[in-house]
Amino acid sequence: MKKYTGIELMETAPVGTAIIRLAMPMIAAMLAQAIYNMTDMFFIGQTGDPNMVAAVSLVFPLFMLSQALGNIFAVGGSSYISRMLGAKENDEARFTSSVSFFTSIGFGFLLTIALFIFKTPILNMIGVSSDTFACTNDYFSVILVFMPVAVSGTVLGGQMRSEGATDKAMKAMLLGIGVNIILDPIFILWLKMGTAGAAWATIAGQAVSFVYGISYFLSKNTRLSIKPIDYKPNKKMMFQIFSIGIPAGLSNLIMSISNILSNRIAASYGDFVVAGIGVQMRIVSLYFMMVFALVMGYQPFAGFNYGAKNFERLRKGFKFTIICATMLCVAGSIILRLFGDVFIRFFIDDAKTIEAGTIMMHTFIWGLPFIGSQITLMVSFQSFGKSIQAMVITMGRQLLFFMPLLYLLNHIFGFKGFLWAQPGADILTTGIAVILSRPLFRFMRGE
Repeated sequence: MKKYTGIELMETAPVGTAIIRLAMPMIAAMLAQAIYNMTDMFFIGQTGDPNMVAAVSLVFPLFMLSQALGNIFAVGGSSYISRMLGAKENDEARFTSSVSFFTSIGFGFLLTIALFIFKTPILNMIGVSSDTFACTNDYFSVILVFMPVAVSGTVLGGQMRSEGATDKAMKAMLLGIGVNIILDPIFILWLKMGTAGAAWATIAGQAVSFVYGISYFLSKNTRLSIKPIDYKPNKKMMFQIFSIGIPAGLSNLIMSISNILSNRIAASYGDFVVAGIGVQMRIVSLYFMMVFALVMGYQPFAGFNYGAKNFERLRKGFKFTIICATMLCVAGSIILRLFGDVFIRFFIDDAKTIEAGTIMMHTFIWGLPFIGSQITLMVSFQSFGKSIQAMVITMGRQLLFFMPLLYLLNHIFGFKGFLWAQPGADILTTGIAVILSRPLFRFMRGE
């Protein structure tokens, strides 16, 4: 089987081969990330304390803030980099990578300072109870100190993918996850550090991934750069980064806020409901990550061929990706419906937590088959620099649909209505994405 470089994969390799090869390292890395998420929750669950499980679930939306900030530069910068590489403007691509990296570090420090100043009010806001406050505070206090590493690490991974080096992005992620998984049982169970141990294992893994990413961009195997000498921003570059990146980052931010609101409502039904939802979210994220990884393999392919104006190749790649992503989602729905309670029981032996998590999972899967096409359309808009359409899809899922449905359905139908908010939002968002994409289909036909 012929071996292609990253650029050759996007430019000349058979379409299916190109996307699968670009996606496979990301799928492997995302699967490992999902396993890490489950492992983290598993070892916390082995303490037999639902309050610790609830604490990790409560902090997760706050941890997503670093991903939201990182995605501004990881998504916005990477989209522009791929298009510049396709258009053979390598200097602009190199400058963009340096600008994205260093700017993200600066914003990461600002986020850390803000979270530190308002830590106690934030913890009270996200729905902690008197039983979960100590565990939540222990976890969050460690995580927030290392926000700059988390933010810039996200950017390094996105830039690796932008030039087709998805195998390197995978290695960076796998190294960090491996360290995390090894340290989890040592810190949580052996040293009995509880949620603080889980947090230290997490940041240790992120530090290892960060160091690997730095070493890659300082090598001679990349066309990009994170050298200060290449920090040369310009108006066009910054507009491209922020016009695509801000909607993506806001999507993560809004998702974080919606998760906080969801946890607050869940807490009104009991801490065991928060714990159950936290466990089921880790499990369903396995399928979400697989789909997202597949589409992330398509992203540099789409951006490169858009820049090269190869519309026929672009159209074939889009069709291949949306079919494969939908098939993954349908398969995931079936598996989770049949074995969801078994998966949840593996993590924690608490009857109320298992029941709450299983009910939530069996409701969530009704929206899962729609996720594949939704993400493919969203990433297509991002790859082509269509910021408004991308913003409507990325922000609409949570802001336009989930949060209003969350309060409306919970108010009218109680717990059952609360459960249906997310699948309802997924179905409606996919409908909006399809409507917005009608001009996109004509565009990919070169019309």
